[in-house]
Amino acid sequence: MKKSILLFWPSFIIAALATVVFFSIFDPAELSLHGQTLFHDNITAYSTFLLISWVFGALNTSIVLLLSRNARQLNGFSTPPLTPPTVEQEEGL
Repeated sequence: MKKSILLFWPSFIIAALATVVFFSIFDPAELSLHGQTLFHDNITAYSTFLLISWVFGALNTSIVLLLSRNARQLNGFSTPPLTPPTVEQEEGL
């Protein structure tokens, strides 16, 4: 649960900021592709851009979380615990 919060919350904030910045520059009614308007209303444009940028933000955050792990966590290797030698082991030498 903690990893999903670490993944989706920052990416949501990034997506919200990206949506605000993008649509403060561009009008959703003027967005077109090959002469056809992309969205019929503003809410659809805002929602679509928010979700797409949220996915890209989550991808970016997941890469950062993956790269923040150390080699032992990535490879799944754990060294055996070190125990000090006992008196019997020292006398046996």
